[in-house]
Amino acid sequence: MSDVLTSLIPQPEGITLVLGSSLCLLLGIFSYFRKVLDLKASILASALGFMIIIYSDFFWFFLLLLFLAASYIVTMWRYSAKDRKGLSQGQLGERGVRNVLSNGAIPFVIVLTSGLLDEISAGLAGFLFIISIAIATSDTFASEIGIVARKPRMITSPKTIVKPGVDGGVSLLGNTAAFLGALIIGIGGYFLVTDRLTTIGPHGLEAGVLVVMVAVVVGWFGCQFDSLLGATLQRKGLVSNDMVNFLTILVGMVFSLPLYFLLY
Repeated sequence: MSDVLTSLIPQPEGITLVLGSSLCLLLGIFSYFRKVLDLKASILASALGFMIIIYSDFFWFFLLLLFLAASYIVTMWRYSAKDRKGLSQGQLGERGVRNVLSNGAIPFVIVLTSGLLDEISAGLAGFLFIISIAIATSDTFASEIGIVARKPRMITSPKTIVKPGVDGGVSLLGNTAAFLGALIIGIGGYFLVTDRLTTIGPHGLEAGVLVVMVAVVVGWFGCQFDSLLGATLQRKGLVSNDMVNFLTILVGMVFSLPLYFLLY
């Protein structure tokens, strides 16, 4: 029991607390004033970021920061055109608390339990962390870039052309963007989460091309599952878009577990 409590209660150094809190405070201020997130979401993201630094390290936090930055870029891409069609996020592209929770809750839980996960197998926590963010990024890229595709088709009925923004609509543009989003996180995870740069702390995942490949494949298929949920449960009003995002990442984690033990 004491070992479990020790893994759940971190003991960071003073410099880590100072630098971590300062960095996350700047992140929250920047996110709010640049309209990346609204006020409540900026506060929540700062808090989650600080906890991630405390329970893992700055490298893991930087991967989450990469997701936030990349998501903001694609959100603002052709924003005026999206806004005219009523397909934009928030008033100026900002995202809210529900979006932060739907995409960040599972990665956060992985970080909190990283000590326990790595006791099962060294590198398991890092693997799941990369995969969870790859799925979230892949879906965000597909949504924000694919939404401007002229003739998206329903994933459950490829011959059916739907309007841009319809739940379950997919396109070549969107799927290409999904691949790119997962690739960015796969490469970022290769450098920031694996043992490529350091073996200190939660960096037990062996660096290799395999990490990037798995992130791309699982991230991309996770995006397709998200579209499938959108075309079925979400269109019927049974779940919200944020819940679809959460369920997609959760299912991706479940299916990634046997894949990890098969490959590693």
